[in-house]
Amino acid sequence: MDGPEKTVAAGAQAAVSKDGRIARGEKTRRRVAEALIALLEEGDPQPTAKAIAQRAGVSLRLVFHHFDDMDALYHAVAKVNVERHWKSVYPIPPDLTFEHRVERTVRQRYRLFEAITPVRRAAVRQAYRSKEIGATLAESTRALREQVAATFAPELSAAGPASADLLDALDLATSWETWDRLRTAQALTPTAARRVVERMITSLLPARVDPAGPPRTGGGA
Repeated sequence: MDGPEKTVAAGAQAAVSKDGRIARGEKTRRRVAEALIALLEEGDPQPTAKAIAQRAGVSLRLVFHHFDDMDALYHAVAKVNVERHWKSVYPIPPDLTFEHRVERTVRQRYRLFEAITPVRRAAVRQAYRSKEIGATLAESTRALREQVAATFAPELSAAGPASADLLDALDLATSWETWDRLRTAQALTPTAARRVVERMITSLLPARVDPAGPPRTGGGA
């Protein structure tokens, strides 16, 4: 092989080798992040780096080779959690009946919140020190607020000047923070917590708009 061809071949081989290292590095990062998620889901509220390394089957040195610190690792964990669970959050058409929109909203939130709670709690603790984690949490909160605004757009529109306050109340009623309180401080079962959230939504809306008929007024569930 002559000089130019040899140079090209060497360059191609180096590129393949680099791609392989990158792929192995990403695989290791993912394994470490998933190890932390598994420990959180099993009830350890703040796993040590040593425990995470043991669970991932890597050395402690390798953990901090791929992550600058624990905040960086928790940021990666938050992203993995989004990939795993947030695909289940989909638009709920505002032209469905009011009852169907309430039921679908609460069912979606129940499934999502039950799945993400261990990691979400840990991310909230880390968010005080990490702007990146705080930004990820804020983005997910905005997405859920936008979803509830779109789902109950007919009712919010009917509320007129009170629509901004009403959206704030709906956002709170359907938030992870409310769900977490119902499940922990108030020790409700998932079924009971769902009933409470449904009652809050139906009580908040002053006008329940059914696309198939005229608005219905009044609170209560």
